[in-house]
Amino acid sequence: MGGRAHRHRGAWRPCGQAARVLLAVLALAACSSAGGKVAAPQAATHPAAAVRPVAAPAPVPARATSARLVRWTGPVEHLFFHTLVIHPDLAFHDRTQGQGFRDYFVTVTEFRRILGQLYANGWTLVDLHKAVAGQVKVPAGRKPFVLSEDDVNYYRYEHGRGLGTRLVLAGGAVKVEEPDGRGGTEVTDDDLVPLVDEFVAAHPDFSAEGARGVLAPTGYEGLFGERVEQSAAPDLGQRRARVRALAAALRSTGWTFASHSYGHIDFSTSPLVKARRDVERWKALAEPLLGRTDVFIYPFGAQPPATSPVVRMLRDEGYRILCDIDVVPRLRHEDGLAVMSRRHIDGLALRQQHSALRALFDTRAVIDAGARGL
Repeated sequence: MGGRAHRHRGAWRPCGQAARVLLAVLALAACSSAGGKVAAPQAATHPAAAVRPVAAPAPVPARATSARLVRWTGPVEHLFFHTLVIHPDLAFHDRTQGQGFRDYFVTVTEFRRILGQLYANGWTLVDLHKAVAGQVKVPAGRKPFVLSEDDVNYYRYEHGRGLGTRLVLAGGAVKVEEPDGRGGTEVTDDDLVPLVDEFVAAHPDFSAEGARGVLAPTGYEGLFGERVEQSAAPDLGQRRARVRALAAALRSTGWTFASHSYGHIDFSTSPLVKARRDVERWKALAEPLLGRTDVFIYPFGAQPPATSPVVRMLRDEGYRILCDIDVVPRLRHEDGLAVMSRRHIDGLALRQQHSALRALFDTRAVIDAGARGL
């Protein structure tokens, strides 16, 4: 990989220029286009993509839709993912970035298996705000968890490497667009948002009070695969309109939004001036399209000390929920802020955290050993 990986409360933190290049999803904007060859950005006019039917996941017996909700008083789990690997034969064997994809992403197959096991083991999606406020209710006999997805940007470095290229609306539903292998594109369900929506439709008690998850894009390569940061683009208005339409559709089905910073900088080491400028840039780009949010998800899971002026700045900017990374559920309240820790669910976790994740799902049954060459 080049560069070392440091652990931070159960998370990873790339160190060194090569690591930042290979893992641009968690890197500074300056590194986003370095490394191996990347596909050219999409054309300004987006022709209609073919819609490919997608097989439904293996059925799991669903409970009644009218399940009685009861108050939950215990800890609430929080799991986060990145966008999903659709074609592991491309992603995992890429010469320059294959290791990064193997370590920090899961495949569509693995995510489907995780959803099935979470449901079978009694877990139900709940709203982040209700979780931090201690107002969680779940169907009787079930347990709550929050779901979030980081870097919902479809960075250029991912293009042509077995992942999706942007979120799109198809028939009023949010889908993912991906290359069709013939020089065009197709629209499928092969990503986190459409798969969760599909699963909840089949298993209504997998969601309490309409909750889905939290989507946390950065800003340096736009939002949801639309390059709205390119202010000189002749079709900027169309790009922005597509993001607004996506945001409205996502909110209508229970998804919410968080800031993951503009440039994916480390807020635990950045000086106040740099951190403030980053926050201002994300707000200027994203809030007119997504609406305001009071949730900030630290890049790398790297939280500054509670007394840091950076934390005070985030509070002054209107953020009330901060998320870091840990390997256990943790929620604490500090000076008017709620800090919730999240588990990273990725290739590293599937390979290394079998015992820690056992109550949620069986990593050995979930992992796609063949695709990962294990």
